[in-house]
Amino acid sequence: MLRSSSSSHVLAFSVALGVAELWLSAAPGVALAQTSASETARVTQLFKSGKAAFARSDMAEAERLFAEAFALRKSSDIAANLGQSELEQQKYRSSAEHFQWALVNLLPSASDAQRRAVEIGLARARAEVGVLRLDIKPEGSDVLVGEQNLGKTPINGDVYVDPGEVIVSVKHDGFVALDKRVMVGKGTEQAVEIALVAKEEPVTPASGIETASAQKPPASSTSADQVDSKKSLVPAFVATGVAVAGGVVGLVFTLDASSKADKADKLRDELNGLGGCGDNGTAPGERCGDLSDKRKSVDTSRNIAVGAFVVGGVAALAAGYFYWDALSHHGSSAKVERRRSLAFTPGVDLERGADGRRTPEAFKLTVSGTF
Repeated sequence: MLRSSSSSHVLAFSVALGVAELWLSAAPGVALAQTSASETARVTQLFKSGKAAFARSDMAEAERLFAEAFALRKSSDIAANLGQSELEQQKYRSSAEHFQWALVNLLPSASDAQRRAVEIGLARARAEVGVLRLDIKPEGSDVLVGEQNLGKTPINGDVYVDPGEVIVSVKHDGFVALDKRVMVGKGTEQAVEIALVAKEEPVTPASGIETASAQKPPASSTSADQVDSKKSLVPAFVATGVAVAGGVVGLVFTLDASSKADKADKLRDELNGLGGCGDNGTAPGERCGDLSDKRKSVDTSRNIAVGAFVVGGVAALAAGYFYWDALSHHGSSAKVERRRSLAFTPGVDLERGADGRRTPEAFKLTVSGTF
């Protein structure tokens, strides 16, 4: 693999500054006495081996060696070489992170050429990734960007992410956790603002104290369409009336059918004395037709009587249910706002007979109401 001119600049930076920085500097705020001689020797060996692997274009090995060295000693020359080995393998996000670290922690003694070499490497890596600047509230929230655990807010500095959709997850005790999806373009920078919302904690009233929200509303506040527990007896009264009417109608038509049957029997006997009706009968045809009409009228009256008795029986059962339902709720004293109603409308269809008289043919019952 051929290295670009920027690669050689970074290598020159590490060769010129590497040994001095490796031996004379440690991570910011860490004293030289805190590092043992054996650890320093190990870091030096890893650093030299990493440069050798880089020189023979074994970037994966160079990355491994520089990463191990960086874990032991945080220094800008190791970070820059680690970033360059990652850049050569197109690991742009981690490369940008290490170049950024190297630039921020560059020694004051570094030359302009050395600074420029790190800046070039950082610019190349940043061009292939996206940059997020996070403004998250409240402070102390845990932040996860993709698979990167950034720790707790505030998050200072740029956050490098791979192009595409990125999920920023934020959580904090006492607040509603939030996942925000962000579309990131290559070489772009964007600000991400997230403000968590506090959870609503239920208020528990003190023992023996009834809060206003727990009190029962006064009876006067009951809405007009609310049905209270006291049931009306009107449906029961209506059903009782229908049951009585059904019984009366059934009885009347039963008696009517019996009377008509007697008259039909007498007319039949008279016609038999005149030779009878039928194909071979000699009785007058007009009177035979009258006998047929009387028989039909008898059947109609009996059918209506049966129908009336059935309707009366059903109404009686309904009345019993309404009485039970109303009496079972009789203990309530609240005013009834919505009433149940039930109406039965009986009707009789009449048919004109052969003699011109209208006789009952069918009994109809129409039921309507509000429940």
